[in-house]
Amino acid sequence: MADVVSFDKLDETVSNKAVEDFIDFYLRWFKKNDLEILAEYKIDYYLADINHYIFENESFTPEQMKKELLEQRGQDLKHVISVINPEYYGNGSLVEGSWDKWYREKFEKVPERD
Repeated sequence: MADVVSFDKLDETVSNKAVEDFIDFYLRWFKKNDLEILAEYKIDYYLADINHYIFENESFTPEQMKKELLEQRGQDLKHVISVINPEYYGNGSLVEGSWDKWYREKFEKVPERD
């Protein structure tokens, strides 16, 4: 069984891969306007900056956006992931399998309202 670590324990190369995976997830769910689960975490200031950057640069191609988010908002993204604190394997893969799976599992735990 592979060792499980926190994001902060990943080496730089692997952590960049983990951030790229998060960016892919974030942009998909951002376009759906469906990121409410992230409101559970004290990251709203960072998400506001990330979202502002996305809005200001909406003319970017998807590949440009990913690259520029990593370069321009990488520290914010790393902080967001660190606060969320999912478990990783040493190779940068989420223990949950994917951010989409992580998100759906969190969403399913939200109590239904009448």
